[in-house]
Amino acid sequence: MAQRSPRKSAREVDARERVRARRAAHWERERRLEDLATDYELAAQEIENVTAAADEKIAAYAARLHSQASAAKEELRGRQARSVDQMLQLDGIRSVGDRLGESVETVRKIAAVESARTGEASAPDHGSAPPPAGAYGTPTGQPVTTSGTAASAPHGQTSSEPAKERAAWTREEKR
Repeated sequence: MAQRSPRKSAREVDARERVRARRAAHWERERRLEDLATDYELAAQEIENVTAAADEKIAAYAARLHSQASAAKEELRGRQARSVDQMLQLDGIRSVGDRLGESVETVRKIAAVESARTGEASAPDHGSAPPPAGAYGTPTGQPVTTSGTAASAPHGQTSSEPAKERAAWTREEKR
């Protein structure tokens, strides 16, 4: 017996055409989705580029502003130092510190900056406050001794006395 070839019926041909049309529509949809996804990724990369460029501009602008601010602050600090120097020529360091609401140490530092800048000797102290304590002396300018005798500090104080006792000595001095 001979084999018969299958006949293609009109229904079968019609079904194949519908499948091909659906497959073509599917591939067209996939192609469009792929194009849109590519467009999305390109836009995301552009956003990153724009953000990076903006960050660079912001950093450059901020650096320029910081440099301008530093220059302005240095000029103003110089003005402060000149004012403190002139005040110290008129009054004592403690009085100047009280008037400015600054510690004596701060006033000394400002005066030192001004005197270093102008190359002059520091302003007169008028004896209102003791010099700052250094590695070689006490705040009163007396040499530091390791024995802790009464000769090394005023009124018999030793460098090891607690702060409360030193405050008591100061109160007694004022009476």
